[in-house]
Amino acid sequence: MTPGLLEAIDDPRLIGAGLTPYPRQREILEAIGDGPRIHLLACGRRSGKTLLGAAAAVWDAALRGHLDRHLRRGERRYAVCVAVNVAQARLFVSAATSILEASPLLASLIETATDDAIELSTGATIAAFPCTARGARGWPISLLLLDEFAHHVDGDGNIASEAVWRALTPSTAQFGAEARIIVASTPYGSEGLFASLFDRARDGEIADATAHHASSAEMNPSLNPDFLRTEFERDPDNFAAEFEARFLGSGGAFLRSDRIAAAVDERDELGRLDALDLIAGLDPGFHQDPFGLVIVGRDTTRPDRLRLACAREWAPAGYSSMGEKREIEDARLAEVVEVCRFYGVTRGVCDQFMAPAIVDYFGHRGIYVDPIPMTAASKTLSYQELRERLNLGQLELYDHPDLLAQLRRLRTRYRAGAAAVVNPRVGGSHGDLAQALAIAVFAMRGSGNAALSVSSGYEPSESGFDDMYGGSSSGITAEMGF
Repeated sequence: MTPGLLEAIDDPRLIGAGLTPYPRQREILEAIGDGPRIHLLACGRRSGKTLLGAAAAVWDAALRGHLDRHLRRGERRYAVCVAVNVAQARLFVSAATSILEASPLLASLIETATDDAIELSTGATIAAFPCTARGARGWPISLLLLDEFAHHVDGDGNIASEAVWRALTPSTAQFGAEARIIVASTPYGSEGLFASLFDRARDGEIADATAHHASSAEMNPSLNPDFLRTEFERDPDNFAAEFEARFLGSGGAFLRSDRIAAAVDERDELGRLDALDLIAGLDPGFHQDPFGLVIVGRDTTRPDRLRLACAREWAPAGYSSMGEKREIEDARLAEVVEVCRFYGVTRGVCDQFMAPAIVDYFGHRGIYVDPIPMTAASKTLSYQELRERLNLGQLELYDHPDLLAQLRRLRTRYRAGAAAVVNPRVGGSHGDLAQALAIAVFAMRGSGNAALSVSSGYEPSESGFDDMYGGSSSGITAEMGF
């Protein structure tokens, strides 16, 4: 008689020899073994999603021989994982190999094992490959794991999840209700195929599907609470998506308004001796957009804290001739240099717009400017550094209405590959001060190690980390070897 998945996990001669699941993991495994055909798993990072999928694949390939009645003569049956990349696919195969080798009864079933596939004497194969719609077309697949499905992006950066879904789910058809499709992922926004399938399964709109949701701490109680606290304090929004597995919608505020308000000190611009290691963030503009200048330095008594020394903005100016255009640009740059010299600034950063001219002009005046190419990735990294500083209480601002308004207008957009920040154009502003502040803070990222520090004094709100996870370690020993 074929043992069920949970029965095999409880048997130390079978899967239980290499796997001891935590309670929430056990619930999901039981549902996969005894439940419907399709399972949507929205789980946080470090939840053991790949390991659970490997356990299900071992059960399917090694112990469900009765499914072979659906095969043609000489045909092999497959338990397949489609992962985000080659490395992740091989982690799945490695996990399955470890489970098999640990079992007194299953180890002898291995005929050949490579980084990419395991062939068993049962006539079944456990295989994995990166996300592609071509990898297993035509294979008879009795178990299909789509690992980190919300993040399936092909080599050209295009969303691959829909193509993979359309190409591979029909491969399970010949096994009917006995097939298993496991769609597991940390959520990536509130849109896309994974979010849609999860919502439909949760709401009962897919007859043979069920949805499971669990945070990282629920799935893996061995995670260090201090580590989770650090991640929460560093970036609450990212924590909600990555560790609480929330489907966050696009268009939400990139920066929390309460964090911006908490950073504002009751002062005006700093004096020239009120901060150290000053750097200028430049967002050049002359005739169509404003020119933004932000000067940031380290606190004289607390090196991990950055202080906004000043933020200045010059409105765009029209011209009637090329000669007048040059005069306006020279005058504008001279004013910016004058402010920098007042503060003793000798270094700056700017984006790639007009970078050669800016670097040359400022360099001849003793201010060395490094251009930062503002790709989608570098732009998001700059703004994430700004957000981390704010969340950790490591950035002091002053009441500059235009800058604060631009910071509050920043929005998050979820799309393939990364969560991008949007700096919207409003009226005559293109967010120049926010941009200048972000690149200046990013250039200071080595000052105080913002991403590592948790000594800012930031206290979560009453609905914060402690209420969600408690204030001490669970004391549960790690059993699954993450």
